[in-house]
Amino acid sequence: MSKRRDPLSLEDGVFLVHASLGDALIEEITGKSARLVRMWSDPDDDAHRIPLVQAVRLDRAMVARGEHPPILTAYKADLRRALASTTVPGDPMARLAEAVAEMGELAEELRRARCPRGDAGRQITPEEAREILRAVAELRVVLLALEEDVLASLPTLRPVEAVA
Repeated sequence: MSKRRDPLSLEDGVFLVHASLGDALIEEITGKSARLVRMWSDPDDDAHRIPLVQAVRLDRAMVARGEHPPILTAYKADLRRALASTTVPGDPMARLAEAVAEMGELAEELRRARCPRGDAGRQITPEEAREILRAVAELRVVLLALEEDVLASLPTLRPVEAVA
């Protein structure tokens, strides 16, 4: 039975890469045993965390296959959660730049899914739909943060006192 991993966690990202690439390719890419890489995907094993250089290698392999980098996606989601927990509003222009980058990722997922030479031709497969919806969700998070940044930059309204 597979261990339960939080969606968009680093461990889930490693698990998805491992499932996609398989043991032999994982060992070739990382120079490590498939067993060790499985340990990196265990959320309860604090002694075995994926090194950054290995995360980059695995995501690059996914990109080379024309797939989305799940570890980077998890890392970005984790950073967004950390940023969302701060009370200091962000810079709206920086947030807009982030939204444009996310829109580019969404456009890439849609382009890939609708490519006539893709898995199902111009039809969107369930896996492609999952990636598109993930990109939409990430864009939505950034746009909501942009809205919060702009609202936080407005001056606080003071109540009007009635003159008697």
